Amino acid sequence: MFVIEREQVVRSALYYILRDLYHTYTFASPDEAFASGLDAPDVVLAGATGLQSQDDPHLIALRERYDGAVILVVADRSSDPMAQLAGEIGIHAIVHKPISFDTVCRAVDCALGGPAPQDATSRLIQLAFD
Repeated sequence: MFVIEREQVVRSALYYILRDLYHTYTFASPDEAFASGLDAPDVVLAGATGLQSQDDPHLIALRERYDGAVILVVADRSSDPMAQLAGEIGIHAIVHKPISFDTVCRAVDCALGGPAPQDATSRLIQLAFD
């Protein structure tokens, strides 16, 4: 699993949440992930803040580079421009902030084939499925 998040505090929190459950690598940018030389992950959890703007090609590059991976975008809300772009280009789901242990783990579990959350408190909005 790759966590790509520009903000160190959020990146560290996501790593802390996922480290005991999944083999997790963290990067501050998509370029760092691309340069890492690591095999493509099963899941990419990318923060919308690290993807900058709708004109930024990183989100599209993530989708193309890690074509077999499930890509989740962490965003403030579904109206976030990056969240809207994510839906347009086939990103799998948006995980709404604020993040918590449960919301992140459920989103990743769902991305890996687990059951989708059915309760009203879910912060996961599924956009596409392979």
